[in-house]
Amino acid sequence: MKSSAESTYPISLNLSGKPVLLVGGGEVAFRKARGLSGTGCRLRVVARSFSPAFQAWLEKGRVPMEQRAYRQGEAAGYFLVISATDDAGVNKRVFEDAHAAGRLINVVDRPGLCNVFIPSRIDRGNLQVAISTGGKCPAFARWLRQGLEEAIPERYGPLLERIAGIRTRLRETIPSEHTRKRILERLLHSEATHRFLEGDDQLLTRMERGWKRARPKHK
Repeated sequence: MKSSAESTYPISLNLSGKPVLLVGGGEVAFRKARGLSGTGCRLRVVARSFSPAFQAWLEKGRVPMEQRAYRQGEAAGYFLVISATDDAGVNKRVFEDAHAAGRLINVVDRPGLCNVFIPSRIDRGNLQVAISTGGKCPAFARWLRQGLEEAIPERYGPLLERIAGIRTRLRETIPSEHTRKRILERLLHSEATHRFLEGDDQLLTRMERGWKRARPKHK
């Protein structure tokens, strides 16, 4: 199986309601579990032992956990499987089971045992920026993410929601897609957007009110 980034295609998975299996109970598995939290997936964690911090987090969030060895073939019952153990034999068995069943599988730090890679991610609500090295060097992806976090502050998330609201209203009032696109591009480069990112939303709010008063286009 190819593991080069050249053979991968970046996508965002909707995990809401999907069964996800995480094998492992250490620090790396804990980090993966935190990354999955908030996706709405049905997460189950299996490990021979859990770090105290990970176990406390799982119990607090009422995440199903089982302190036992991985059972042969169980990966087949999940949409996505992540194996994050320090046991090469276990990781290989999890991969083989998931791969044979056509499931999405990621074995941490083993690019050759993956058909999906979990990117380092900047989360700003519905705005997400993902960085992947195709499994070559996750530490590099984390380092780059830390630098980009400063360039993409928290207010980018609320800004997206405000611009999306204006876009919806433009679609109701302006028939021309070209005109709507031009308006949004000008808005994104405007003083209103700059001020919003600096913490002042008054100008953008006035613009929003103007679009809300506009008459809907004729059907």
